[in-house]
Amino acid sequence: MSITSALNTANSGLSAASRRANVVSNNVANALTPGYARRDVNISENVIAGAGAGVQFNGVTRATDPALTSDRRRAESAQAFEQLTASTHASFNSALGEPEDPFSLFAQYQNLETGLRSLAQTPESQPLQAQVLDAAKALVGTLNNLSTQTLTARQNADAKIAQEVGLVNDKLQQIVDLNKEISIGQGGNRDVTSLEDQRKLLIDDVSKIIPVREVVRDNGKVDLMTEEGAFLIANTVRPLQFTQATVVAPDSSLAGGDLSGLSVSGSDLTPGGGGTFSLRAGSLAGHFAIRDDVAPDFQTKIDALARDVIERFENIDPTLAPGAPGLFTDAGTAFDPTAEIGLAGRIAINAAVDPDQGGAAWRLRDGIGAATEGPAGAAGLINTMIDALTGLKAPPPGAGLSGQLSAAGAAANVTSTIGASRISAETQLAATSARAQALSDAELAVTGVDTDFELQQLILIEQAFAANARVIQTAEQMVLTLLEI
Repeated sequence: MSITSALNTANSGLSAASRRANVVSNNVANALTPGYARRDVNISENVIAGAGAGVQFNGVTRATDPALTSDRRRAESAQAFEQLTASTHASFNSALGEPEDPFSLFAQYQNLETGLRSLAQTPESQPLQAQVLDAAKALVGTLNNLSTQTLTARQNADAKIAQEVGLVNDKLQQIVDLNKEISIGQGGNRDVTSLEDQRKLLIDDVSKIIPVREVVRDNGKVDLMTEEGAFLIANTVRPLQFTQATVVAPDSSLAGGDLSGLSVSGSDLTPGGGGTFSLRAGSLAGHFAIRDDVAPDFQTKIDALARDVIERFENIDPTLAPGAPGLFTDAGTAFDPTAEIGLAGRIAINAAVDPDQGGAAWRLRDGIGAATEGPAGAAGLINTMIDALTGLKAPPPGAGLSGQLSAAGAAANVTSTIGASRISAETQLAATSARAQALSDAELAVTGVDTDFELQQLILIEQAFAANARVIQTAEQMVLTLLEI
C-alpha cells in the first residue's frame, strides 16, 4: 500500500467515524422523542481497480419492523374503538344508577310504589297526595333525562365523525406532501429520515381513526389503503365524504336517510353497513357504533320502560273514557303503540292531577276524570294503581326482557342488562389495550434507542477515529523522513 492510498483510506475512515458519531449522538439526544426511530449509518468497503481504498458512506437508515408496526397499528385501532364504546356503555350505566342508589331509575319506581301504599292508608292526606305526585314526576323526569342523554350521545357522535373525517383528510394531504419531499430528497441523496419519522407519526394518527395499511411505492413514497381494501392515498389523496346532521332526533337513522354514511371515491365505508369496504375498527367506527347501535339500543330499552308504565295505568280509572290517557301520558295525549320511538323523552304526568298545570292532586284518589272530590277515605283507585304498578306482566318487546315482571322488576332487569354490556365492553377493552401495549413495547425494542448500546458505539467510534488518526500521523512521519533523505 502506498503512502497516498494509506492517507486516503485513513481520511475515509475519519469521515465515516465522524458521520457515525453524529448519528449516534443524535440517537442519544432523541431517545425520548415520540416517533423517533433509531438511525444507523450504512458503510461499505470502497474498492478501486480491485484494491481496497477505504470505506464509503452509503447513507443513513431508520430502524423499522413493518410487520410489528402494522400489528401495533391494528391493535391500537381496535383499542380506540373499544375505548369509545366502553365509555358510552359506562355513561349509560351510570345514568341508570345501581338499584341501591337513591337517585337510580329503579329507586324512582320504588318511591312511587311506597308513596301509593302510604296514600292508600290515608287517602285524605294532602301531603301524601303531593308525595305521590312528586314521585311520579321524579320517575317521568328520570326517563326524560335518560332520553336527553341518549340524544346528546348520538349528536356528539355525529359531530365527532365530521370532525375526525376532516382531521383524516388533512393528515392524508400532509402525508402526500411528505411523500413528495421524501422522493425529492432521496433523488438528491439527502437524509430524509426525519421526514420519514413525521410521516410515520401521521400514519399512526390516521390508523387510530381508520385502520390502514401502507403500500410501498417507488422513490420512498407510500400509498394508504384501509384494512378492507379501499385506497385513501393512491399517489394523491382520496378524501373521505361525510355530511354532519343538523339535528339528530330519536327516530333519525342511517337507513331512513336522516343520517349520513361514510364514503371515499364512491365506495361505501360506513361501519356496520355490511359492505365490502365497511370499517370495523378505529375511533371513527366507534363513533358510528355509538350513533347507530349503542345509543339507539339504549333508547329502545328506556322507551319500552316508558311504554310499560304508561300502559299499566291505562284503562284502570272508571272516571275516564276508554282510550283516554291515564296518570302517565305521551306528551299529554294517549299513547300510540306505533310511535314508541322517543317515548321516554315525551312521557309526562297527566295535567289533571298536577296543580302546576291547573289540575288537582286529589284526583289521584278520586279519578283523573272526576269533576269534584269524592269521599275522603276512598282508597279503591289507589289500590288499583298499586296493583297495576306491581302486577306481573310481559314487558314491551323493546326492553329485551322475557317473563312476567313488575314495573320495578323491568327497570331492574334493564339496568342489569346495561350493566352486563358495560362489563363486557370493559373486559374487551382491557384485552385490546394489553395487546396494543405489548405490540408497542415490542416495536419500541426494535426501533427505539438503547442509550447503553449507543454509548458503547461511541467508544468504538472513538477507537476507530484514533486508529485512523494514528495512520495519518504515521504517514506524515514517513513523508517527513523521505523528505529528509
